[in-house]
Amino acid sequence: MGKVFIEEAMLATGIDRSELVIVCTYLVRTKQASSAVDAIRRLEAGEFNGVNLNEEMIQAYQMEKEVEEVLDEEMSIDDEING
Repeated sequence: MGKVFIEEAMLATGIDRSELVIVCTYLVRTKQASSAVDAIRRLEAGEFNGVNLNEEMIQAYQMEKEVEEVLDEEMSIDDEING
């Protein structure tokens, strides 16, 4: 087993040290890496693009609100105001 160089992984992906922890956690939770060390090695090898990975993480945690419900509430408020 070789050494893991965090700095090389950061340079390869453009991810800073604080984001690296979050990215490694995400990769392990989504089964894209078997451990944090595996995640760092794969980042170092260039298997992931830092920008694409950030977008993937954002989309994974985004929640869509139901637009219809918000519109119904706004119409009720307008009806109350306008009588």
